[in-house]
Amino acid sequence: LAQDPSLQQGFYEACMSGDADTKTSYHQQYFPYSLEALKAHVNGFLKEVDQLSAKARTKDARTHPRVPVILKHNEFVKNTFLKVKANLDAMG
Repeated sequence: LAQDPSLQQGFYEACMSGDADTKTSYHQQYFPYSLEALKAHVNGFLKEVDQLSAKARTKDARTHPRVPVILKHNEFVKNTFLKVKANLDAMG
């Protein structure tokens, strides 16, 4: 879809006109590509949050008092993304 302006235009027109059948057709046709892109994004983000948390753990909490809050936030975000990953993995 990204390489074909006429397909993009068709999808745009279906969205703007409320043509649910055509939108569904596009979604079904391109679902594997969307799923692959979402999985790559989620997996990349999980790796990044692990790296950021590892970096935060190297800081002295006495000179960086927000580190514990940052680590808790990162853990919350990671757990949220792990749930998303499980849902995506169940889709295929």
